[in-house]
Amino acid sequence: MSEVATIILGVVSGIITTAALYVVGLLFKSFFIPWYQAVTYKGVDINGTWEYESTAPGQKAKFEMTIVQRAHMISGDATILQGQDLNNPTTITNLRIDGGIWEGYITLNMQSKDRTRLSYSTSLLRVLHGGLVLQGNYVFRSIKLDEIHNIEMRWRRKK
Repeated sequence: MSEVATIILGVVSGIITTAALYVVGLLFKSFFIPWYQAVTYKGVDINGTWEYESTAPGQKAKFEMTIVQRAHMISGDATILQGQDLNNPTTITNLRIDGGIWEGYITLNMQSKDRTRLSYSTSLLRVLHGGLVLQGNYVFRSIKLDEIHNIEMRWRRKK
């Protein structure tokens, strides 16, 4: 075999080996580790739909979030309806949720799905009443006032 053929064969085999190792790493990170964490996770299960309703004077709001939990990792979606009449809301905000749970405390980061609206919030919640209530603070950037606000919330599992 000539020197050029040996070099080309070495480069090609190196590229194939790198690609194979990359795919194996992705499979391990995407499937094996989450599966192992789900099997060994012994904490509270907060999967499901949660709701909170605020009836502040002049402005009503209904929050609903669906949480997907994989061991300590949390993801999901949330919707906020705002207005005088929640059956005909003036504002609807859809959010993407990312977060985690550790020893009965939950951190949630929410960001608007619509990139034309700069809605962002974060929450620190604790699990109460055997997993039926999530209570804590919701800190958010007000789009109308461009200020940071805080609401104490008590989420309940939707039946």
